[in-house]
Amino acid sequence: MDYLEFLLIFVGIPFAVVLLLVSRLGRINGTSVLGILILCLIALIYTTPWDNYLIMRGVWTYPEGAVAGTLGYVPIEEYGFMVLQTALAGVTFFLFAAKKSFGRLSFNPFGLLPAALVGGVGLACLTIEKGTYAGLIMVWAFPPLALQWSVGGRVLLRSLGKWIVPWSLLTLYLCLADSYAIAEGIWSLNPITRSGLDFGNLPIEEALFFAFTNLFVMQGLCLWQAWRKVP
Repeated sequence: MDYLEFLLIFVGIPFAVVLLLVSRLGRINGTSVLGILILCLIALIYTTPWDNYLIMRGVWTYPEGAVAGTLGYVPIEEYGFMVLQTALAGVTFFLFAAKKSFGRLSFNPFGLLPAALVGGVGLACLTIEKGTYAGLIMVWAFPPLALQWSVGGRVLLRSLGKWIVPWSLLTLYLCLADSYAIAEGIWSLNPITRSGLDFGNLPIEEALFFAFTNLFVMQGLCLWQAWRKVP
């Protein structure tokens, strides 16, 4: 199996199925779609330089013949993954959380503290070679977490029960899919720049990556709904 086949089977098909389901159930509308599209664009813009740096540093690699081509250092399929994962997280969110009140946004500087903790731990990880991948993930995660938790921390806490289930389920699913991809040799992680802590053959850093990225999307949509005052 190559990267494109993996992308279509493990991300594209689930996205199509969940999109059809939320459409049939009437749990998605124009505002919802606009929010997902905006987050897809943000994900592509924000992740592209970071992912290029990871491959340039040799944090993760792919075998010849497994990808159709590259833009910069990154496989073309990886750009598709950035967008499709975001879209899948978006429709999964609305499958569980549509038509629910999300409260009102209000700035709270205390929301910066847990985000700063994540960023600080990331910087500490970067001081050792085996902490490189984890550190780069956490430092990269700091800005979106700081923004979301400071602007909408209260909303996110009050609505925790609305997004924690889809976040958990999708993160678990993508971890299992990633584990399969690694086992199939579609991509691999450099043992020198990761901790060596694994769940089966899944590096803990990959689980951390999916946990953060799904969190960005689902929290982002929760705040989008609150900002748009969607009931």
